[in-house]
Amino acid sequence: MLRVDRTLALALTRWQHPAGQRRWLAVAVIAILIAGATLLVWHTGGIRYAFSHIMYLPILLGAALFGAVGGIAAGLAGGLALGPGMPIDTATGEMQEPVNWVYRAVFFMVVGGVVGMLGQAVGRLLGEDPVSGAPSQQPLRQELGRSLETSVPGQATPRFSVLVAIFDNYSELVNTFGPEVGVRLIRGVVERLRFACAEDAGVYHLHGERFAVVVERERLDEVRAAVRARAMEPLVADGVPLYVNLTFGRADHPEHGSSAEELIQRATIAADLASRRGERERVYDVGSDQNSRENLILLSGFRGALNDGELSLYHQPKWHLGSEQVVGTEVLLRWQHREHGLLTPARFIPQLENSHLIHELTPWVVSAALRDLGELQRDGYNWHVALNLSARNLNDEGLIEDLGRALAEAGTSPEQLEVEVTESAVLADPEQARRVLGRLRDWGVGVAIDDFGAGQTSLGYLSRLPATSLKIDRALVQQLAGASSDCRIVESVAGLGRRLGMEVVAEGVEDRTTLAMARGAGCDIVQGYGICPPQPLETIRQTFAPERPANIHRRCTEGSPRLV
Repeated sequence: MLRVDRTLALALTRWQHPAGQRRWLAVAVIAILIAGATLLVWHTGGIRYAFSHIMYLPILLGAALFGAVGGIAAGLAGGLALGPGMPIDTATGEMQEPVNWVYRAVFFMVVGGVVGMLGQAVGRLLGEDPVSGAPSQQPLRQELGRSLETSVPGQATPRFSVLVAIFDNYSELVNTFGPEVGVRLIRGVVERLRFACAEDAGVYHLHGERFAVVVERERLDEVRAAVRARAMEPLVADGVPLYVNLTFGRADHPEHGSSAEELIQRATIAADLASRRGERERVYDVGSDQNSRENLILLSGFRGALNDGELSLYHQPKWHLGSEQVVGTEVLLRWQHREHGLLTPARFIPQLENSHLIHELTPWVVSAALRDLGELQRDGYNWHVALNLSARNLNDEGLIEDLGRALAEAGTSPEQLEVEVTESAVLADPEQARRVLGRLRDWGVGVAIDDFGAGQTSLGYLSRLPATSLKIDRALVQQLAGASSDCRIVESVAGLGRRLGMEVVAEGVEDRTTLAMARGAGCDIVQGYGICPPQPLETIRQTFAPERPANIHRRCTEGSPRLV
């Protein structure tokens, strides 16, 4: 009795599921077509007339929708509909011989079966990846759809997981050993996944270097362990053992999605995030997904913001400890977003640097910074203006030309412009950085190494960089008052900078104690919220006008509000 109830409930659930409803609708359409064809044959005079051939329509439809079984079933139904009850001629009432309608029914079934098998064969070819031979995305969606249909009301929802694997070092291996080795590597990864999963999971090749595994939840730990163990073994190509780096993202049903599309998408999001962070595996997290969506939406509006004047430059002063006055400013970008308010660079610059939009932003920042510098020069402010360059900027062949053109158009002195590059930007391509920065120094543009102490710059390489100033990382500066080791590090960096002929700048000075420690460590210039937070240029000019010397000690004591 329980089995009957379960069967009925399962049938009801499948009918209620959208995919189940579509199947029943297709069956109903085929039945209506068979009935319609039968009536048409009857009313047009009987089986002797050519209208009987219209029965092929529901037969072919059944084969297309349900394969060989559907084609044979539709052929049998059509053959019986035009069988013993259908006269040869309705006017005379002459009936068919049994051999006639039996032969026709068999022929209908053969046609439906053959067409269904051909359709299934074509479907298998279209559903297989031509490189790996593994099922591709469409079979994966179909398998997930079938799994999702098996839920029964009042009982536990089927629990399974979708794992998406990214072959992280595939491009590196192909670039080194050639595309033929790449094909063997893709096939080797599929074979390993299949071997590790055995019969417990389905393995699919999504595209390129991405694969998917569907596994029932109770076997998840076992399958994951087997997959990781197999993935650690090298693949041999041309006699060379090659290390394969697979990163996994996971989405669980029903926690992370209730449809095939959701589960595949969210497992892929988790895999991408794990790959970017250097993790072996990551489970989908709605917070990460939301951030990705927000970033994409934010980036989609950036060009409009650039054209509509939503971007502006703020300036943060640099205070010279010897002369007790401002000697320059660092320009920092702000985006007055229509929905999110005033956005700082940390909110959108990392996303821009991962896209080509950074190449549209940089010329705008350069022009705006030089325009502000020209205004300062005309009004008698002998300040320099510093702007930040990223690693992608240093690899942009048009950077030098854009800077040269902007300097010529602004009519400003190159000696009063400074570019700041981080240690990480320099380390991304040291020789390219040295070449570009050397060109700028030849023009007289200053070069600052930003966030020094946060990276791993070789001291020997630092001495070969055409840098004019060294900016100590704010994390070290802000701990000056509490850690003697940090103080000694800052003193060492300051001494190194002076010996290399560079000015030493302490970032992140936020109170009088840190200011005094930076002075004692031998720093030349300080910068931070304790001096002055980033402000529009006009505010900076009024606060630090030559005729109105600022009381820097009082400012550091009172502090300044942070921009969140």
